[in-house]
Amino acid sequence: MYQIWKLMLLVSLLICHLLSKVPGTSSEPPKHFVLVHGSCHGAWSWYKVVPLLKSGGHNVTALDLGGSGVDPQQVNTLRSISDYIKPLREFMASLPDEEKVVLVGHSLGGLAISQAMEMFPEKVAVAVFVTASMPGPTLNVSILIQKALRDQDSQMDNHYTYDDGPSSPPTTFTFGPMF
Repeated sequence: MYQIWKLMLLVSLLICHLLSKVPGTSSEPPKHFVLVHGSCHGAWSWYKVVPLLKSGGHNVTALDLGGSGVDPQQVNTLRSISDYIKPLREFMASLPDEEKVVLVGHSLGGLAISQAMEMFPEKVAVAVFVTASMPGPTLNVSILIQKALRDQDSQMDNHYTYDDGPSSPPTTFTFGPMF
């Protein structure tokens, strides 16, 4: 987990550095970065990246997805990945029509920014996938979930919760202390 965090920080620093070295960047308007966390995290996970981007004059929004960080929803009320991603969809819908953002997603945040790219292509300047899930034409969310469920026997002491019954998909995944 620590190595993933180091990689995410390194990529973020690289983005900031490259933006500062591009000729003409200083006269260009600042960018609006929308940072989307991965599973088991929240907007707080970007705490080192936010001040770096802001110090470069950029606007930064670090969002909490459903049931994460300070989002008021309880995890057990989220019934789908769509519910989990809803805060990002609502944020993107609230942006002015002429605004384009730089989406940055980590881990499961990749699924969230992928959906935002599909739903709001006119509001996305570019997307950055930082060790993130990146679905495509042959690798969609359903396939990823099916693979995770098939592999759950090798999950050490992690476990799934089935709030809708054992014949329905799991609603919660919890890391165990041995993970």
